[in-house]
Amino acid sequence: MDWATVEAYIREYGYWAVMVGTMADHSGLTMFVIVGGALASRIEGFWLGGVILAGAAGSLTSDVTLFLIGRWRASWLDRLVKSEKNRARLALLTEGMNSYALPFLVLGRFIPWFGRFVPAAAGLRHVGLMKTILSCALGALLGGTLYGFMGYYAAESVSWFEEYSIWILVGALILSFPVAAVVARRFDALVEQRLQRAVDRKRATHAAPGKPLSPP
Repeated sequence: MDWATVEAYIREYGYWAVMVGTMADHSGLTMFVIVGGALASRIEGFWLGGVILAGAAGSLTSDVTLFLIGRWRASWLDRLVKSEKNRARLALLTEGMNSYALPFLVLGRFIPWFGRFVPAAAGLRHVGLMKTILSCALGALLGGTLYGFMGYYAAESVSWFEEYSIWILVGALILSFPVAAVVARRFDALVEQRLQRAVDRKRATHAAPGKPLSPP
């Protein structure tokens, strides 16, 4: 959606447009919050704090919805996965999501496209509901504040930002692919190490020491 269309929606529906627009796309460059911040610097009575809170509310609503969808399908995923390697992947993902839920859920939203699936992964791997809500609320407020102020203080150069915003988004998305590839390779390497340790433990358990022969 282009800048002019987003601006028209916000001028017509105000904070509700910021909230609903952010619900639809809350990862990466959150255009509705940026445009809302820019308009807050130019429209009397349109409050930057309201833009930040509306964007945070939209982002949090989207996060919690995706988390609940993941939680709903968690048992289905456990039944679907059959191979030993994929079960090891799920076990490692469960440990990682529960141990690092806060940074994943707070910072994942800044990764274009991929970030919107982090809450669903938290639901699939049984991260606690309250931990998820608190982490997502913190991330939503951080994102709303960052993008709101970005739009507010970039209002003087709004034409420049409008012209190049699509390239900023595309660049961030392109950068996210190699980052995701590196993370995926590292993740699979950890899975292989875990499987090898399990094999070594099994061999050690089943390798009974030889008994010395008793004298005749």
